[in-house]
Amino acid sequence: MGVLGIFFLLVWITVIAALTSHDRHSRARLLAAPADEDFKNALGSQDHAYLARCYRLALSRSLPSRDEQLIRINLSCALNGLGEHPQALEELDRVQLDELQPAEVALWLNNRAYTLAFLGRSADALDNLKDATDLLTGEEGGSHDPMLLSCISGTRGIALYHGGDLDGAEEALLSALRQEEESVTLRFDPELQVDPARTAERWYWLGEIARSRGQASEARRRYERATHYAGTEYATRASRRISPLLEAGAPRALLTDGTAPAKAS
Repeated sequence: MGVLGIFFLLVWITVIAALTSHDRHSRARLLAAPADEDFKNALGSQDHAYLARCYRLALSRSLPSRDEQLIRINLSCALNGLGEHPQALEELDRVQLDELQPAEVALWLNNRAYTLAFLGRSADALDNLKDATDLLTGEEGGSHDPMLLSCISGTRGIALYHGGDLDGAEEALLSALRQEEESVTLRFDPELQVDPARTAERWYWLGEIARSRGQASEARRRYERATHYAGTEYATRASRRISPLLEAGAPRALLTDGTAPAKAS
């Protein structure tokens, strides 16, 4: 493992919630040559265990208070990736919100809601998401961060799914996919694109919704959409879901361009 250098502390303390960041390309631009290569690779491969170790190492040092809050948010994301949701919530609840900017508080609320959803506390998660939306939109009803709003919609879909509201979850997840596409288009940035890990996760949960309804064909179509984002965690999960559907005789789904793939042998 490479040693996490001072450059990490100078650069990455400004990066909020690395695994669930709403702007990976802005984050990539922050990673200049001196940045730790192992850390960069861990971000790209979603190596949650390595990232958690990095963040814990950073927190073991003497840091300005605001920097500590940002790293703690990052650590909670890595812990969620490891399935350690109670520990993730502990880290989030240690964050001192008065050290954060409003958009950072909204992201903290989104990440806390995501954690609560996996702890079976969907109602609390939805309350956090409402607060996050209110904080972002304000009295004028608009937001300067449509990408974060799409993240909130995606988290809302996951929370609603875990709460048993399949229709609401489906609507929120589809809205998140649309919002992110629209946000990328409106930014006119050739380096900006839809985040593959996040998109795969949304299609995976849409697949879970169809599966819960007993809609095997639609579930498989959605899982296959998730598998298009190879190398991401939820693409792998979706692949595991497809095999039982094949055994059950679910028909082949259409590709994203609407054409039928070759029939499986």
